[in-house]
Amino acid sequence: MECSKITKKGQVTIPLRFRQLLQIKAGEKVLFDVEGEKVVLKKAPKNPVTDLVGLGKGIFGTSLEYQRKMRSEWEGQ
Repeated sequence: MECSKITKKGQVTIPLRFRQLLQIKAGEKVLFDVEGEKVVLKKAPKNPVTDLVGLGKGIFGTSLEYQRKMRSEWEGQ
């Protein structure tokens, strides 16, 4: 069993051993649940949509270049 101190802001440091077991890294979210008199800490599932944000960045160049290209193709018809 490990011990951690609560700060004035109610924050607790998760001991390294548990962060490694749950594969929790800085900036990731965790879930808390209560089971009887126990508080259970779980790694929050990743949102698959957030992994897609920015995936296509730069494919079409800048947005202005892409708009000009589309307009020129449209006007050429």
